[in-house]
Amino acid sequence: MVSTGSKVNWPPIEGVISDLDGVVYRGTTAVADAIEAFTRWQEADVPFCFVTNNSTHTPEDVVRKLRGFGLSIAPSEVVTSAITAAELIRANYPHLTRIYVIGAPSLVMAMRDVGLEVTDRTPEAVVMGLDRDITHEKMRIAVEAILNGAVFIGTNPDLLLPTASGFEPGAGATIAAVAAATQVQPSIVGKPQAPMIETALSRLGTNRGSTIMIGDQVSTDIQAGKRAGLATVLVTTGVPTRQGPSLMAPDFIVSSLREIEVSAARAPQARQRRA
Repeated sequence: MVSTGSKVNWPPIEGVISDLDGVVYRGTTAVADAIEAFTRWQEADVPFCFVTNNSTHTPEDVVRKLRGFGLSIAPSEVVTSAITAAELIRANYPHLTRIYVIGAPSLVMAMRDVGLEVTDRTPEAVVMGLDRDITHEKMRIAVEAILNGAVFIGTNPDLLLPTASGFEPGAGATIAAVAAATQVQPSIVGKPQAPMIETALSRLGTNRGSTIMIGDQVSTDIQAGKRAGLATVLVTTGVPTRQGPSLMAPDFIVSSLREIEVSAARAPQARQRRA
């Protein structure tokens, strides 16, 4: 049963994982209640980590943006789909070294930061994210590599992204094209899958049973949190979303992060685990 409103009987919460766009800000505008909530949790030493499907920004980019809104955090408190893809390759395919990347410079940087070689010569894995300079040649190289046995990884399945004038194709659109051509389904690291949430949870060092996932999209944020075994909170400050019958429902629904009662008394335990 979904709990709503400000009179929710909140369970013990010792850690927070949260989406960014639609929760903390909307485009270039801060969500004031969210900034206040995270500032309050920060002052109470409640650990939190932000997660984003956006592979075109680095954690440092997010840090600068949030600082402009009055919230100061460290790069380690941000997990992107680019970082998750790089860490997944290192963890699950330790023998792979040559990676072909279709994506933004931040995705290339994430691969190199963990010691992987980014190349189009006999790559052992193909990693695809949002690439606004996508070409047929880039897709040809990816298709050939995958047909020759390269591991296929996608940052996120988002087919459409909102723009000032409407929409543009997301990473999921080009990933789907390569998947159709090769008949190989990629491993998706971003939401609604759980790998990015698992990375954030490992950074927090908090108990899975007392860590919450906050998001504004049922189809991505809430599903990812559920698949990672976390209690989930849907905040209605983002783009209105329809909940399909096949989707898992959030545990809580709030209109503002002010409604979430996080107990500061549990923070010292979290600090001890991270030490």
